[in-house]
Amino acid sequence: MAFGRLTLVLVFVLAGCSAGFPASPPVGATSGLSPSAKSSAWTLVSSPNAPPTYGIYDDTLYGVGGSSPGDVWAVGNVCCYTHGSQEYDHPLTLHWNGSVWSTVAGAATAPEDTTLHGVSALSRSDAWAVGNAPYPNNQAVFEHWNGKIWNAVSSPYIYNNGEMNSVVALSKNNVWAAGEGNFAAVLEHWNGSSWSFVPAYTQGLTVLKSIAASGPNDIWAVGEFLDPIVGLFSEHYDGSKWTYFPAFDNFYAAAFNSVTVLSPKDAWAVGYEEPSQQSQVPQTLIEHWDGSKWSLVRSPNRDPKGSYTLNNTLFGMAARSANDIWGVGFWTAPNAGPIQSLFVHWKR
Repeated sequence: MAFGRLTLVLVFVLAGCSAGFPASPPVGATSGLSPSAKSSAWTLVSSPNAPPTYGIYDDTLYGVGGSSPGDVWAVGNVCCYTHGSQEYDHPLTLHWNGSVWSTVAGAATAPEDTTLHGVSALSRSDAWAVGNAPYPNNQAVFEHWNGKIWNAVSSPYIYNNGEMNSVVALSKNNVWAAGEGNFAAVLEHWNGSSWSFVPAYTQGLTVLKSIAASGPNDIWAVGEFLDPIVGLFSEHYDGSKWTYFPAFDNFYAAAFNSVTVLSPKDAWAVGYEEPSQQSQVPQTLIEHWDGSKWSLVRSPNRDPKGSYTLNNTLFGMAARSANDIWGVGFWTAPNAGPIQSLFVHWKR
């Protein structure tokens, strides 16, 4: 979500310690990007925007992922370019080489009206980005980085508004993407030569917002369903099939926005919940998977205790270890006031 005309990239700066990734990080779009909290601090890092020759546009980043501290990608869009009577979002792709962010051209053959939502990298010559192109056919978009350029990769046609929101690359021959299409959850798999549909559980109008894994036999996809009120949704892949697992959902409305997976007995999901029909102000939501069930974990908000007056929502999360997990989002007064960043941290 963006509320300005500049891209903002936040990274950790380590004081007096190595910036190496963990030896065996969880696999996902944000794998290994959260360093130890004991000797770290946040700082604002400058990043490029749309060329000024195009005028003033909104530059927004939606996803980040990397294979090492010197190989990180961030993706999103630039809005809006006018072509005749049609306005387009153009993809925005940035790369971090360990010292600076730079703009990298997206796939030349991708649809003109493209937004990228998620990215996952295996190496400097192997990364995937996914999203959608509203115009002209509202279709899913898949792009691959080969070390030199981004290329559009064909995928099965999704009838009625296809959109991929997240991607996780486990190997060159094993990549998963999650999203929605035709009012149902969509899961697609790359086997090294082509993308194909994989049957996904769906419940009412289902949207998969995030996918992450600890390995090829432990993959979670989470999001929301509408039937008729927004509810929590999660499904798991054990190496052979996807299975629906209900989350703890004792709310008037709730949704998962992001998931991170450490092991088959340790996964986390974040989003928001609205406690009741009388208190429809979003509050942070964090749940934990212990290998058998999802359980609610108490999470902080910016509200005075018990007041439910401020909108608190978590959109993303990353884990370095079972004892070092971050959630990010925003908080604001409903319908008024500035929108401000929100960070939550889990540390045993």
